[in-house]
This record gives sequence, C-alpha cells and structure tokens, in this order.
Amino acid sequence: MFMRDFLGITIASASVLASAVLDSTETDVDLNPKHSDSDSWKVEYDHKHHDYHDDHGYHNKFDIFASPEGDGLGGTLKTFTINITESRKSLTNGSSRFHYEINDQVYGTPIIIDEGDEVEFIIDNYSFTETTIHLHGLLQQLSPWADGVPGVTQSVIPQNKRFIYRTRIMDQHGLYWAHSHLRETYSDGIVFPFYVRPAPDRPKPFSLLTNDSQEISTLEALNDDPVIITLSDYTVMPSNERKVSEFNWAFGFLCYDAIIINNIGRQNCPGSDFLRSLTLSNTTTDKGCLNPNVVTNSTTNFDDDIWFTCNETDTAPPVFEFDYENGWGVIHFLNHADHWDMIISIDEHEVFTFAADGNFHEPLVNDAFILGVSNRMGIAFRLDKPGEYVMRVAAYQDPQIITGYAIIKYGLDQVETTSYTQQPGLPALPDSIPFIDYAGNAVSNDTRIMDNLALRSWPNSLVPKAYEDADVLLRLDLNASGTLFWSIGEQFYDPLLETSQPPVLIHPEYYLGLNKSIAEYPKESVVDIVHVTAPGSPRHPLHKHFEHVWVLGGGVGPFNYSSITEAESAGLPIVWDSPPIRDGWLTFAAPPNDTAWFVVRYKGETSAAVLLHCHILAHQNGGMAYTLAQGPEDFSKVPEYYKLRANGEAPHTPLPFGPDDLTIPVLEEGLLP
Repeated sequence: MFMRDFLGITIASASVLASAVLDSTETDVDLNPKHSDSDSWKVEYDHKHHDYHDDHGYHNKFDIFASPEGDGLGGTLKTFTINITESRKSLTNGSSRFHYEINDQVYGTPIIIDEGDEVEFIIDNYSFTETTIHLHGLLQQLSPWADGVPGVTQSVIPQNKRFIYRTRIMDQHGLYWAHSHLRETYSDGIVFPFYVRPAPDRPKPFSLLTNDSQEISTLEALNDDPVIITLSDYTVMPSNERKVSEFNWAFGFLCYDAIIINNIGRQNCPGSDFLRSLTLSNTTTDKGCLNPNVVTNSTTNFDDDIWFTCNETDTAPPVFEFDYENGWGVIHFLNHADHWDMIISIDEHEVFTFAADGNFHEPLVNDAFILGVSNRMGIAFRLDKPGEYVMRVAAYQDPQIITGYAIIKYGLDQVETTSYTQQPGLPALPDSIPFIDYAGNAVSNDTRIMDNLALRSWPNSLVPKAYEDADVLLRLDLNASGTLFWSIGEQFYDPLLETSQPPVLIHPEYYLGLNKSIAEYPKESVVDIVHVTAPGSPRHPLHKHFEHVWVLGGGVGPFNYSSITEAESAGLPIVWDSPPIRDGWLTFAAPPNDTAWFVVRYKGETSAAVLLHCHILAHQNGGMAYTLAQGPEDFSKVPEYYKLRANGEAPHTPLPFGPDDLTIPVLEEGLLP
C-alpha cells in the first residue's frame, strides 16, 4: 500500500441510466423573480449572498427583448433558455444550504449540440445577485465578446435581466461546460455541461482500440450519445460564507463534506484511525482533513462542524447501467470542483482514455486517471465481465482524504448474484477488487495511473514553429502568500475589477501598459508560457480561455533559460511530436527546497481579451489570474449588442489587492511581460 504525505504537498438509492438532455426551446421572460422554494428564507440570505452590485447604472439601457446578430454563415441555430434561480436543499441528504439552480436543478443537466451549430444561450437571471456565464473550452473564433468574463469581456448580468451569448461551435467536439465566472459562485450551482457531437466526417480514434469494424461502429455511436458523469467536491458552506470564514481564520478552506457524482453525494465517515492508516500524517481529522490548529500553530477558532466533526449521511451511490450487448462502455467525465483534483477508477476494468478537454488523443490504457479541476476526459472500457463494480473517485494528492462512490453494472442476467459489503461509515458496495484506495493511492505496484503528459494528440497535430523559438515568451511565475493570496506573474489580480471597472475588451486604453497583470501581443503570435512554481507550493489546475494549448513539458527543478529551445538544448524534456492539446493543465508541485516548471505553447489566432487563471476558485479569487490582450488593434469590432451591455465610466484607481508588505519574488531571471 502506498502512503500519502499531504503535509509536504499542500501547505505553502439513485439509478442513473443516462444523462438527461436539455431541449433547445425558448421561453418568454417573466420579469418577476421566481424561486424553487418559498420566499420565506429570502430576507435571511439577502445580506449574505447579494452584496456585489454595480452603481454605474448602464445596465438599464437595454431592452431585454433585444438579440445579438449571428455570424451570417447560416446553418442550424439552436437556442437554449437558462433560468438562474435560488433554493435551499442538500445534495448529500444532510443539512440544507443555499444554492443557485439552472432550470430548477443545482448544476444543470447536459445540453447536446452538433459540431458546426450556431448556438444561443439565453440567460435569464432570476437570482438576487449578478452573474456571467463562461462557455468553458470554446474557441470563440467568431465571437470573442461572448466569453463571459466580468471585467475582461463584459459587465455582469444584473438580477432580473437577460443576456444572450451567441456563438458558433467551429472545429470542436467533445465535452465542455458553462459556469458562472463571478467570484466563486459556480460552486453554489451555476454550472451545466454541454456535449458537442463530432461531425460525421471527422476522423475518430476508435480503430486504435479494435480492428473489429462492428465494434468501431458501436464505439462511434456510443461517443455520439455518451454517458456524462460530472464530479465535484461539496460543502454545506456557500461560497461567500467560506470566503468570510477564510479571512476570519487567516487560513484557506481545505475541508469538504463529500464528493458528488452527477449531483449525488454522501458524507462518508470511516473514522480517524482508518484515515490515518492511509497517510504519513497524524494530523488528520474525522473528516479526513488537515488539523488546521496543528498546521497553523495558532489559537484561531476553527469551526468544529467544518473541520472536525463528521456527520455521516445515508445517500445511496448513483448507479450507471450499460448495455452488455454493446461490448463497450463510453463515459465522458467533467470535474467542476471548487478545489480538489480527482483520481478515478473502475474496479477490475482497465480504461482507455481517448479524449481530453474535448480533443481526441491516442488511446492510453491505464487502471486509473487523474482529472484536474475544470478538465474533461473521455474513456472507453470493455464490458467483458458481467456484474456490478465500484467506481471510485478520490481527491488526488490533496490535503483531504475523501472519496465518492458510484456503481457500474451490466449483464446482470448473466450472473446469479452480486455480493455487497458495508464497512463502518461507508455505503454498501459490490465486492469488486479496487485499483485505488480511499485516499486515491495505488493499492499495488501494478496499478497503472495515467500520466497526463503521456497523452498524444490525434490525429498528429503540428505544433506551430516546432523546434523553433516562439514569437513571444511569457514568464509567469506561480506564487503565494500563505493560503489566501495567490498570483500568476508579478502581482495579484484584483477580483474587484470584475464589477468595478469596464471590460478590457471594450476599453483597453484603461489597462494596456498600466497593469502588470496584462500582457499585450499581436494577433497570430506564437506564444510560449513558462510557469515556475515557488518552492513548497502545490500544483495548480490552470485554464486558458479561447485557443487551446500544446503542452510541451514540465518537471521539478529550475528554469534558467530565455527560450524553450535553449531549455531543450540544456536537457529539459520538450515534446514536439503530437503533444497533448488542452484548455487546462496541471502544473507540478514544487518540493520545499526546489522549484518546478511547466511550458505550454499556442497561436493567438483570435483578437480577444483572454483570461488565464487557476481554476481552484479560492486561488483565482485570491489573485491567481492574468489577462492576455491578444491583437488589441481589433478590439473595436465588438457588435453593438455586446458594447451596450459592457459600457461604463472610466475606472477608479483600485486599492492594492493582497498583503501590503508582500513583494512577490521573481525566482529566476526570465522574460516577463
């Protein structure tokens, strides 16, 4: 058994047979707020959840029945109406809490789109707070104004207002998702996945899995209508209450109640003795969390019910049933967690990963795979052992030992019975043989855990300017001050800019050359981003909007080079032949006495205000974001519909964000924006 030393890593009964699909229909707008529950609780929550407001007054200048123009290319237009409301409930059958809902469900159901479709997402905000919706992973080649980032591409959508995102899904397929990009509110429920079916003539990699033509046809059909599984961490504390508590504690929130799978979760309580048997640390609480009193060595009053007391709930694991006659199962996974990366396995079944962040890759066979926050992965597995099996989803090398379970079953008419066992504090589960334990550790040396850097894009993709230096190199170091403030580059990104200043896309003159959290370069530039992680810092699940990147390499150690070719000549491993193509990547954690490095490359083909950020919400809203002004000479071409909704006055001078006495160190000499 492998043990986890997470102190050294971090400090610095429901049956689901298929995912529901949201129909593309349009409804009229009701200007009166509506709620899933009664309004009796509203006054109590108004002062807690709706304190971010814009006083410019320009949101009232538009007619809610206005609509943006299309791109003029014709073809199919699919329209989806998204109603954002509020409710109180629990996803673990425990204590109820505040949530946002998407069309009357916390975390909305998947939407199905076809490659090439033009799409309208009509957002009707019936909640009592502002929001925006980011279409995560879309290239937005023809609609850079529809990226949904407050303060970067648009202003917020006020309560009782409508905003329409119109875009075309070009040269993309696979699983994506939409979520609020204001503060940390997507963790409260403003999330929905959407799946883009690949065009019929698009090459697909399933002939690399089997030579049987019937099996290839089956895999293609299953990929057109896959099971979609969404994963997240879950806590009884809404996001704004967490943020207040973090500042009261002077310590980041690192303790969740459950892992939820397709909106179903169970708070497991296997006991501190069991949990401590899985780690080298003796500071684990009954919830599997770090004991913050030991870590901080302070007298802070850390809430007992949040950090220490585990209250088991009785939710049954979700069940996913597959058709044994197909011979294969196909699942597309999304990790929309607030904080934890996940490791996933299906007992007794090797899995073939063939898609990452929507892009096809050469299938890799493993027993478990890692899914960073915001990432998606498509897998296939053989249905060759009829029965019931445990799917295990554990926080991966994070400062909490926590697991969620689901059940995979098929061909039950081929078996007599399935035996189940229930251990203390856990649900009853099939007696299948695991690859990973409750902490996400490999149970043996034979367990194969996928290396994300081992992925190879398929078909063979040509890295722009391969084996050459890029046009632009951005050295963006990853730093922190304690567990509350985080940065990319030379300074903290101020989250108050989301609502206090007009967007970069509309008024670039207020920002360019004046802000160290913005880099500027011409359209069509080939850009390398080099991240160097400070000693003792954790890995980060980073996400870049618009163009996806080629992941060229990463590792532990210094990066003392002025270009990627110089680094390669010095012996650093750089992959030029079909490296992974991702919109999100997991950097390396740095040991206490060393740094870590990571390199990605992309070509800035769209004139856009592009956000790069960590997708751990507390990190992003603690300053870990950076804006890329890509081809700003064309920013003036924003359509009138979006200009009107993102107009505003000249910005005020923001107060410094982050500790006043902190100077973020530049760890090595390099080219900084």
